[in-house]
Amino acid sequence: MGGYMQKERGFTLVELLAVMVVLGLLASLGWPALRAGFDEAGRMKCASNLSQLGKGMLMYAADNQMCLPQTMHQADSWTNSLQPYVGKDLVLTCPCDEVKGRTRTYVMNDYLSAAPCGAEYLSALNLTRLVNVEKPARTVFFAELSRTHGTKSIPDHLHLAEFDGGDIPPEVFQSYVGVERHGGRANYLFLDGHVESLAWSQVKTLINQPGARFIDPRK
Repeated sequence: MGGYMQKERGFTLVELLAVMVVLGLLASLGWPALRAGFDEAGRMKCASNLSQLGKGMLMYAADNQMCLPQTMHQADSWTNSLQPYVGKDLVLTCPCDEVKGRTRTYVMNDYLSAAPCGAEYLSALNLTRLVNVEKPARTVFFAELSRTHGTKSIPDHLHLAEFDGGDIPPEVFQSYVGVERHGGRANYLFLDGHVESLAWSQVKTLINQPGARFIDPRK
């Protein structure tokens, strides 16, 4: 049989480099969308965790004369009080928490606590009972702990009621709460059990807005 077999030709170094450049370009174009997808999945999981806390809180209140679960300043922390109502679905950490290994991300609004660091402003108020909070759909019950607060001793509540009804400095709120954990937003559980994802620009306005009752239920 005439003719001859042609020797197979491999890729040259230039061609390999060109392929690598194209693959790198495609990866760089796809990574932001992939990262956004991961971030959104984390935000939704965090919202689900808070929703479970909300369900547990409402069931607890129904069994306890509409009283809210309390903080570690009382006989028992909400982390223990809600366990029988939420069971294995009680998750205390956000999957996007920057402090890896932290045992708690979610913290209670201490304006709803029976012993909010000796705040005299609340001495005449009985906000530990759900029925005494006039606008539960506006008042935050749980927020996300910031990356800088609680890295040594992890609180189960915020420390904002000490402002005794006065304005809460936005920078102080931001130091306690992970206000931009989810792409410039954070998840908040409200006293009626619903969860909202709010931008820091919104929250900064709501903190001290008269009638908003975002943190202070009577303000």
